[in-house]
Amino acid sequence: MIYQTSIYKGIFFLKRSLFQLHNTEAIYGLRIRLVWLFFLSAVVFCVSGLFGIGSHVLSPELVRSSSLHYETLKSYFIIGRFFLGLLYAAAVIFLPALLFWVFSDTFYRKFIVVQTFIFPILLVEQISYIILVVFFNLPWFSSPLSLGVIAQYIMKSGFLIYLCGSISFFKIWIAFMQYRGVRALTMLSRVKSLLIVICMNLLFWSLTAFFASVNFNTYL
Repeated sequence: MIYQTSIYKGIFFLKRSLFQLHNTEAIYGLRIRLVWLFFLSAVVFCVSGLFGIGSHVLSPELVRSSSLHYETLKSYFIIGRFFLGLLYAAAVIFLPALLFWVFSDTFYRKFIVVQTFIFPILLVEQISYIILVVFFNLPWFSSPLSLGVIAQYIMKSGFLIYLCGSISFFKIWIAFMQYRGVRALTMLSRVKSLLIVICMNLLFWSLTAFFASVNFNTYL
């Protein structure tokens, strides 16, 4: 059986796509879709850089800069966001797939396909962060689609607020899709599949919260 990679069908017809993916012996169309996903990720991160999102680390340096130096730093920052978008895509697509593959006896490429279903949802979340900043002047962890808003009322720890802000409707959606993918492509039980998905996502959310809570100005 041959499987033609379709991100649209993977998102909206997940059960059917996973059934076909489980029974396939050859996967086509994955490489070109990965190229497009990496490109779109880089574009989204570049756009966020154009709006100055994430530039607070460079703010003290920008204030003291001349006009020419300011434009140079801005260009470097946007280029950096471009490569950050590529790194983000690589981390989200390949690392979870590698973890799932370790606990399975199926092909690594099949888990990469599952992650390609998931990645566009995360890009939509990144776009929502841009909208929040540009139109509502709200940081990403204050998204109304996450637990960050509630956390800011009941917690004082910055790390915990960022952690809760990382847990959003989008993240829960993709965790569900990952669980369905692990169940369809491995022989693991429901409990083991759920634990792997939860632990993996908690690790990513914790890393996001850690980097958000670090004051990089002290190292510059």
